[in-house]
Amino acid sequence: MAKQESAWKQMIHFYRHDYEEQHAPMLYGDVWLKTKSHQRLLLGLSTQGQQNLGLVSQISLPTNGEHLMAGDTLATLTDDHGVHTLPTPFSGTVQKTNVALQATPQLIVSNKQTDNWLVQLKAD
Repeated sequence: MAKQESAWKQMIHFYRHDYEEQHAPMLYGDVWLKTKSHQRLLLGLSTQGQQNLGLVSQISLPTNGEHLMAGDTLATLTDDHGVHTLPTPFSGTVQKTNVALQATPQLIVSNKQTDNWLVQLKAD
């Protein structure tokens, strides 16, 4: 006979699943977006976007303080297949860029999705 979980464990699993669904990143093509706080967004390369890349040799990101309009180039990735551009889904001002990822661009293919953040934007 299979052992049943207690009501407390069932409730914890329910709320953990509910929390994970509410805080999961949204996907816009190959870009994921996560809300950090009011008007502050974190944008990165999705797992699907990783699978489409070869050996990445260069990542170009906008500079801090640069204003991007929706549809502008968020990042340019150069790999052994060519150059890939990622558009930004929202307008905003760049507050922070992932300089560690720019220093070692080949990590973007092997990192977990959460480590592949590219920029932090303050939305308009």
